[in-house]
Amino acid sequence: MDIFSRLITFTFFYRLIIQYFRRIKVVDSIKPVFMRKISIASIVFVSFLVINGCSKSSSSSGSAKTVQNLSGSYSITALTAYLSGITINLFDSLPPCERDNIIQLNSTGSAHFIDAGVVCVPTSDSTGSWSLSQNTDTIYVAGSASYIKSWDGTTLVLTNQESIQGFPVTATTTLLKK
Repeated sequence: MDIFSRLITFTFFYRLIIQYFRRIKVVDSIKPVFMRKISIASIVFVSFLVINGCSKSSSSSGSAKTVQNLSGSYSITALTAYLSGITINLFDSLPPCERDNIIQLNSTGSAHFIDAGVVCVPTSDSTGSWSLSQNTDTIYVAGSASYIKSWDGTTLVLTNQESIQGFPVTATTTLLKK
């Protein structure tokens, strides 16, 4: 993804997180100085969510975690964050133009993020690269790592663990191979 696309995506996810916490009355009680720190931490957290959404799944029928098997086109079917005992469903908060996007991972190591179906304005099409770790437990997309929690040949589940303001956050993205 290019810098502009990442910035737009980070801003979008940051707003989602803040809207969620406003609904549960957490953000309104936080002072502005801490709000800036939360903003920075949210941007980092969102970057991992975006990268998780850019993972790949298999293009062959095998369930071994190989570049060849993980190559293919994917759609995001679930996106959650687990923070302080609360599971936040971020997928349901995505606008329709983001829910139907396709992530295409090629066996050559290139990745294409396609704004399919309902097109966002501006479009969120972009390109990047991806790779698999030597021990095949981690996928790298656009330079960021996601742990491969499970892979059955069609469904790829990725996780990232971060700390925001000292709170552990686990982001989970589920991708379905088309």
